[in-house]
Amino acid sequence: MSIYAVTTIRNPGSDLLIQARAWARELHLPLIPRPLHGSMEDFLAKKGLKAVLIASHKGPQVMTEEGLLRYHPNMGVPRVRTLKRGGSDHLVEACGLKPGMRFLDCTLGLASDSLVASFVTGPRGKVMGLEASPVLYKMVSRGLQEYEIDDRDIVAALRRIETRYGRAEALMPAFPADSFDVVYFDPMFRRPIGNSSSMQPLRPATCHKPLDRSMVEEALRLAPKVVVKEREEDFLRSLGAREVLGGKYSKVRYGVIHREEGNR
Repeated sequence: MSIYAVTTIRNPGSDLLIQARAWARELHLPLIPRPLHGSMEDFLAKKGLKAVLIASHKGPQVMTEEGLLRYHPNMGVPRVRTLKRGGSDHLVEACGLKPGMRFLDCTLGLASDSLVASFVTGPRGKVMGLEASPVLYKMVSRGLQEYEIDDRDIVAALRRIETRYGRAEALMPAFPADSFDVVYFDPMFRRPIGNSSSMQPLRPATCHKPLDRSMVEEALRLAPKVVVKEREEDFLRSLGAREVLGGKYSKVRYGVIHREEGNR
């Protein structure tokens, strides 16, 4: 039984119903009609769902037991604005990002990190994000193309991000060797620091696949550098990180793993 499903707002009309049916076919999810009565929380509980993708007049939304999600690039916006003011960013430094580089984000989430990478790599670069959760994939991939903010640089960076639906370990083997300059994993996306109310609804909608050494080795086939974001330095070392970077007062660490000479 699926832990995800597609539904609509109440009284959706023919256009939204057609859209919901198309999403259900694309994502191989059940389409469950929205009851005329009762809360969405009751709907989730009764159907045994972790998250549901809702076709609405405001675009795709995701409902979990923790709340409702509408697309927003989260901390990516203030991070880009910091860079525009001449500030620094730990992800940019760990990945060594520069204009024209190719960046693969294997844990897309809300695309906050991909937004930063897209801004830095610019029009000549390439940023692609992989997302294993079907409901998040649909909400975020649409959001990247439709989200508006009064900052042309941020909008352009969002529009440049390419997305693919599926688990990273299943998608990575299809890419040719050396397709990217950096491959990035953020296991912290599934175990956020603190109790941010804005991130709580996200957690039930994510796919929980732990990162292992085999995935890192496959990533090193695609790029000479792999960067992993985590709290635990021992975990980063176990994946092969010889360099661990992070802010002086931050719990977050970035493990940098380089392809060994002659090893592909």
